Amino acid sequence: MDREDIALALALFVGIALTGQVAGLVRSAGFEGLGTLVWPVGYGSIVLAAWLVWIRPMDLDARDPDDPDIWGPDEEQTEPDR
Repeated sequence: MDREDIALALALFVGIALTGQVAGLVRSAGFEGLGTLVWPVGYGSIVLAAWLVWIRPMDLDARDPDDPDIWGPDEEQTEPDR
C-alpha cells in the first residue's frame, strides 16, 4: 500500500464514523426525519468516493485476442530431469 491508499482508507473510515456521529447528533436534537436522511446521504457519498478513487481507474477491459497469453504455459516444453 502506498500513501494514497492509506490516506483514502483513513478518509473512508473517518467518513463512515462521522456519518454515524452526525446522524446520532441530529436524532438526539429531535430531528428524526433528518437523522434518517443523513445515513443514506453520508454512506452514499462514501461509496461514491470509493468508486471514483479505487474502482473507476481500474482497467477491466477484455484483453486483445492478439496479445500473447501471459498466464498460459511456456512455448518450450522441457522434459523434467529424472
